[in-house]
Amino acid sequence: MSVLREQKGFVVPTAIFALVILGVVAVAALSMAGDEQRSSRAFRESGLAVYAADAGLRHALGAWDTTGTKALNPGDSLVVGSGWTSMPNRASYRVVIYKADSGQLQQFVVVAQGRRPSQVGGQATVTALVSGVPLFRFGIFTQGNITISGGGITDGYNSGYGPYDPAAIDSTGSIATNGNIVLSGGSTVVKGDAAAAGTNSGGSVTGTRTGGATPFPAPATLACPAGGYTPSVPGGAGISYNPATGVLTVSGGKNITLSYPAAGYYYFSSMVLSGGSTVTMNAGGAHVDIYIDNKLDLSGGGIINTASLPPALSVWACGNPASPQGWTLSGGSGAYFSVYAPNHAITVSGSGDIYGALVGASLTSSGGSKIHYDEGLQQLPSKKLTAVNGSWAQVSAF
Repeated sequence: MSVLREQKGFVVPTAIFALVILGVVAVAALSMAGDEQRSSRAFRESGLAVYAADAGLRHALGAWDTTGTKALNPGDSLVVGSGWTSMPNRASYRVVIYKADSGQLQQFVVVAQGRRPSQVGGQATVTALVSGVPLFRFGIFTQGNITISGGGITDGYNSGYGPYDPAAIDSTGSIATNGNIVLSGGSTVVKGDAAAAGTNSGGSVTGTRTGGATPFPAPATLACPAGGYTPSVPGGAGISYNPATGVLTVSGGKNITLSYPAAGYYYFSSMVLSGGSTVTMNAGGAHVDIYIDNKLDLSGGGIINTASLPPALSVWACGNPASPQGWTLSGGSGAYFSVYAPNHAITVSGSGDIYGALVGASLTSSGGSKIHYDEGLQQLPSKKLTAVNGSWAQVSAF
């Protein structure tokens, strides 16, 4: 009997201990299941927050606030919309655009935050970079043919490092076209690369010469400024200007001096110089734009930029005329400017030097003019922006 009682006494504690162990295991299993459920929920909520942030980023890029971002100074920021924007799935996003450049080629950092109304996570931040697209990547770019003869030369320098020095030029005077390149004569030299979607022949190219190249993106046509033509310009002998038609002519060897305008730009229908006349741009080194929607003819004169810096003066063709007029340029000791006229055929007359860059429908130069490409123009504020491929990134929520 005592042996039996001893066995019974042993079985009961063992059973209790087993039940305790099973209870602990059950509690642990329930706790782990709860943790997994919370972790799964947090992961799901965080994913939805990322989707919300990305949706906000895409909305900001797709409906870019051109007016608001133009008003930003380096270091400024702009909240897109009215702040947090709700989505149908109860998520929300907020987007802020930061101007990150130093006042040259635009750089914007777009930061989008996403969140979910949850206690288990649901916060995310994504960013992307928006950059200006340099419009002057080459000394000469055209949609149609480039024809240079008579000993014309292209080379390059960077005005950010100092004035043009013939003894210190570099081989960045590259030219490119979606048409053909024809260089006539052994003294016609491109000091840089020459790339043509069509044929490429003649002359001398110090860099890489390419024919049958992949076509380049077509340059965009720019809109003209709102508000009409420039209301007035300085008068004087040989100067004629009609603000209703926007036609400016200077003749008889006279000069018109244009200072920095209140609007920051001049807008004309046409500008015609004849008889050795000149336009002097005296803006104290500040950047000035001249928009022309019809004709530019400098064959009888020239532009003098007193700043001697190509980035300080840009001449832009604007609008989309049914029958675009050809543009005629001439060089000289003060011809520091860039020309963007993708829907106008450009003729360079005379043998003078032009410091800057040229974009046209086509280009013909037969007088031996020299085009000195300024690499500093690649930092000129651009008329075109793009989201930089590969710049999308997820960062820690804040």
